[in-house]
Amino acid sequence: MTKAVFFDVGQTLIFDDPSVPEVFARVAQRMGHNVSVRDVEPCMADVHAYYQGEYLRDGDFWCVHERAVQIWLDMYTMMADYCGIKRDVGTLAQAVYDEYLLPQNWSIYPDVNACFQGLKRRGFSLGIVSNWAATLEDLFRKLGLLPYIDEVVASAAVGYRKPDPAIFEVAMERLGVTPEDSVHVGDLPEADGAGAAAAGIRPIIIDRNGVLDDCPYERISLLTDLVSML
Repeated sequence: MTKAVFFDVGQTLIFDDPSVPEVFARVAQRMGHNVSVRDVEPCMADVHAYYQGEYLRDGDFWCVHERAVQIWLDMYTMMADYCGIKRDVGTLAQAVYDEYLLPQNWSIYPDVNACFQGLKRRGFSLGIVSNWAATLEDLFRKLGLLPYIDEVVASAAVGYRKPDPAIFEVAMERLGVTPEDSVHVGDLPEADGAGAAAAGIRPIIIDRNGVLDDCPYERISLLTDLVSML
């Protein structure tokens, strides 16, 4: 019998809004740089490739807050370089990072609150298990989501990252549940699905766009589907 439902965060519950190029350009303009969104957009493929390369090389940066922050600062520095910005680059990168600590630069998917409310009415404990910096709980507080959540487990705060089953074990211990009692919902089959399964937890993948046809785990298209299926 399920007692606890754990959730991933990025692309599961929330997403960056406005886009990264929009936020970067806005902050750069505020600091006196002549940069537009069109200047930033062409570099995003290379920035994403840099992140993926670093993640595959040593994804354990997600296990230490300072290293998790630094990976974003490195990417914003790359973006500044692509845009020809030469002065105050470190200050700009930090300012862009700080923007993403603010709730107005994130949007909550429209099915999240109804899902949380339905699950809480049915008596489930809710937890967060995410590869994120140690600032995650504060962001949830600012977004108004924290009252629904019983535990927030961010990788940089506990020293483990998905798909390592240890991060799920920390979450279960905090909520006092077993793998048999637990479900984990996320958008990535590799991190969320395989990680949860390795910890003995039932994985459910949120596939909002219907593109994960080869996913070996249960899939849902809306988080509100959880309320009736659990």
